[in-house]
Amino acid sequence: MSRVSKSESQATGDSCARSNRATLQMHSSQRPSASVFRALGGALVAALALSACPATSEDVRPPEDEFFFPTGLAITPDEDTLFVANANSDLRFDSGSITPVDVSLVQELFDTWTGTGEAPQGFDCERDVTLPFTLVCNEESLILAEASVRTGNFATEMDVQSLDDGRFRLFSAVRGDPSITWLDFDPASQASDCGGSGVMPRCDDEHRLTTMRDDITLGPLAPEPFGLFVDSANGYVVSTHLIGGAVTLSDAPTNGDKPMLTDGLGNVFEGDAVTRISSALGVAGQRPGVRGSRIYVTSRSEERVQTFTVHRFDDGLATLVPAEFFFLRGVDPSDDGRGIRFSADGNEAYIINRDPPMMQVIDTSIGAEGVPANDLKRAVEVCGDAASIEVADLGRGERVFLSCFLDGQVWVIDPQGGSIDAIVDVGRGPQDLAIAPGRQMLFATNFLEDTVSVIDLRPGSSTENRMVLKLGRTRQSGGN
Repeated sequence: MSRVSKSESQATGDSCARSNRATLQMHSSQRPSASVFRALGGALVAALALSACPATSEDVRPPEDEFFFPTGLAITPDEDTLFVANANSDLRFDSGSITPVDVSLVQELFDTWTGTGEAPQGFDCERDVTLPFTLVCNEESLILAEASVRTGNFATEMDVQSLDDGRFRLFSAVRGDPSITWLDFDPASQASDCGGSGVMPRCDDEHRLTTMRDDITLGPLAPEPFGLFVDSANGYVVSTHLIGGAVTLSDAPTNGDKPMLTDGLGNVFEGDAVTRISSALGVAGQRPGVRGSRIYVTSRSEERVQTFTVHRFDDGLATLVPAEFFFLRGVDPSDDGRGIRFSADGNEAYIINRDPPMMQVIDTSIGAEGVPANDLKRAVEVCGDAASIEVADLGRGERVFLSCFLDGQVWVIDPQGGSIDAIVDVGRGPQDLAIAPGRQMLFATNFLEDTVSVIDLRPGSSTENRMVLKLGRTRQSGGN
């Protein structure tokens, strides 16, 4: 989306942003790859800092009602609010952000467009010239701007916890801090709270988990937090880390008390053969809400999957306990593990691997000795750059949904039949996915074009497994 200059200082800010984008492109000849941003790390930040220009706080404050480099998605259990993490990956602004989207308004657009072929009054929309079944709409009227907040840069995954009083707590892995940043959202007032003050407040230190047990002598959070899994009922959050092969645990009380980093393990995985950097990436719970249920963690540096359980000892704080591990050797070499999700009954795990590009179906049923089988049942060849994975049953049996970053697609897979149901074109750089089963919609962030796609999942509809809405105005290559 183009942004109109409002003053001479804003023009200066735009010039600075162009300089920063040029620096970004100079450091990478393969900008479309998500791994570019992960690999550049501190060197990129330093390079952009050297090219910085003077600007006022107004010039560099991110917009409260726009998407910019959207990455993570999370939807509340009532399916009324969709949170979008904006990573600020070109450092145009002074921070990243989290913008809540009113899903009831998206539903209004969805119903009217798919039912009549027209956009409802009051929305800024137009038919996509290349995809006539797709309506492209300005996101401004759909975002709960007063509930948007600022975070650190380079946020990745998010997940939602239900609190006892009816509010929701959102956790976000933020690589730029690094921290696990959290906010409370009140669905009744549609208000967010993560400290801070003023218009679009910056989440304060109390809402950033950065220090183990709030004791500086115990050390900081491991660098590069990336994946997140929240067990809402049992009150904990597990995060994975791209660097150091670390897995960390946070206590997350359902009564609304402040969460706390309580435990962590480093070097869970070995480094890869080239860089020697170890990495923990995908994370999911086998049976959320069940005490002692296993948590599975994948790695992009090793062909092993490590499981954990969470226990509370005499001090009451959540503690990580390593359990079984197994190797993904049914399809060789399987040493680039990505997203992982489970079937509804927890008896199958769906694991994405990029080397080779496969979705592996693992039998995770519990045997007579009380441990999961963890055996390969089948494998399905998928796109070469799958990023995220979600699972839901929308009326045709469970289906697996994959985001394919370089191909600009979402794949729909029947895991039992081992077949591809659909390949859906969505936009440039689809990153994260979120499903609203009750609304029969799937959302996907398009990292490289500042948009969020909405896919129709209604069985038998004329637009089933098609992108019917695109929220946001596509950013053209090279700038906003």
